[in-house]
Amino acid sequence: MRRILLIAFSCSLFLSCQHSPQKNFYYLTAQLDKEQNSAQTESTKVSQLIGIGPIEIADYLNRSQIIDNQSDNSLTMADNAFWAEPLDKSIARVTALNLTQANSARNFVYFPWRSDSRPRYSIRVRIDELSRTTNQAKLNANWELMDNDTKTNLLRKNFTRSTPVDSGEKALAQAYSKLLADLAREIDVELNKISQ
Repeated sequence: MRRILLIAFSCSLFLSCQHSPQKNFYYLTAQLDKEQNSAQTESTKVSQLIGIGPIEIADYLNRSQIIDNQSDNSLTMADNAFWAEPLDKSIARVTALNLTQANSARNFVYFPWRSDSRPRYSIRVRIDELSRTTNQAKLNANWELMDNDTKTNLLRKNFTRSTPVDSGEKALAQAYSKLLADLAREIDVELNKISQ
């Protein structure tokens, strides 16, 4: 009898493993400006090196599974939906791409940078909130523009923005990408001031 129960349990365990749901992976993307993209088809000489990072994200966001909803001080994890790369690295990559699209004469290095490629200026970002509540996606971040030569903070700003979002993780990744593009536009304005 024990042998039959053991075989039945092993078979049910094997069958449940065979039917585990497929994992879905999502990533953040840069938001291309169509007008800028068509105008910048040629290579541009890089004249400004800028550092990105460190990027800090709130601990509750620092996970591979996507947090799908936040309300009433509770978190809901999306079923079988994961970030394709660590969120801090994804935010750094997308920020650099957005800022390069705004001005292709810029090149970016990621924190920690090598001593032989230390940038004069760098951008630090702290993500305090990245959430969806009902039909709105929200980004709340602090960012700083640093002069690495003098080790001084040139500018510190708080950025809060929300955008409509549909249901589903794909729509959420697209909404977060849009919010990060809005953040990059704000940073771009300040970078243009120091490059003059």
